[in-house]
Amino acid sequence: MIAIPYLTALSTYFSYGLLFAFGQFRDFFRKLIDWSKANTLQGYAPICLGLEDFYIRRLYLRIQDCFGRPISSAPDAWFDVVERYSNDNNKTLKYNSLV
Repeated sequence: MIAIPYLTALSTYFSYGLLFAFGQFRDFFRKLIDWSKANTLQGYAPICLGLEDFYIRRLYLRIQDCFGRPISSAPDAWFDVVERYSNDNNKTLKYNSLV
């Protein structure tokens, strides 16, 4: 089993926490700005609730390439992953033409 160095684990948790904190900060100011033009539709339920919507908007689109890496080789101790790029802030990922 490969042990992850403490500095790597600590910096990963710190970065994720920083993304979460800045996302909450941005959502707070978004609610303040949109408060004046509150436009709630009567009789309709929200599509996403609470942290589910927050996670998709503020975290997942920034880190989706870390979790959803397509594999382009046979399963083994070492494997190749497909390189992808995005032109629209990671909303869609396109395959690199070199693969």
